[in-house]
Amino acid sequence: MTGVGVELLGVIAVGVGMAAVLYAGMHALRKAGVVLPLWLLPAGVGLAMIGYSVWNDYAWLARAQGRLPEDTRMLLIGRDSQPWAPWTYLAPVAVRFAALDPATISDEVSGIRQARIMLVERRGQTLVVPQQFDCAEGRIRPAHGEWTPAGADDPAFALVCDGEGEDGRDTGDRG
Repeated sequence: MTGVGVELLGVIAVGVGMAAVLYAGMHALRKAGVVLPLWLLPAGVGLAMIGYSVWNDYAWLARAQGRLPEDTRMLLIGRDSQPWAPWTYLAPVAVRFAALDPATISDEVSGIRQARIMLVERRGQTLVVPQQFDCAEGRIRPAHGEWTPAGADDPAFALVCDGEGEDGRDTGDRG
């Protein structure tokens, strides 16, 4: 089952559970002589399902981070607004992130370091992309790619190269 299927199943389960709770509560109140309008049942179920969906959207990032190795560092977080969730236009929700576990950093010949970058997408597959870092020259090379200059604000370069910039100068913490 895909991530969307699991989320849909969760929303349905919350709806069924809330329907049972509200039905039992309304039945007990009716026995006690308090008659509530019947529209409260579907309205309560709908609000519970929407509330769960909102919570699930905003709690995903923390849950995904909790499944990563302990020392993993977040590099970038991608946030987005979604038309089927209008509240995300006010507060965009995290839908993807890039992370690096420092335990995957290894030294190779000629001062080149290698690390595996995890690219995690909420409703997609997680990719692990090996990258090489030339700390002395300030360059990065993705797997099977060409060397490109590292950006001044590249968090992966800053983490892998431990604050060393071009010519080995210490440039401080950049990420």
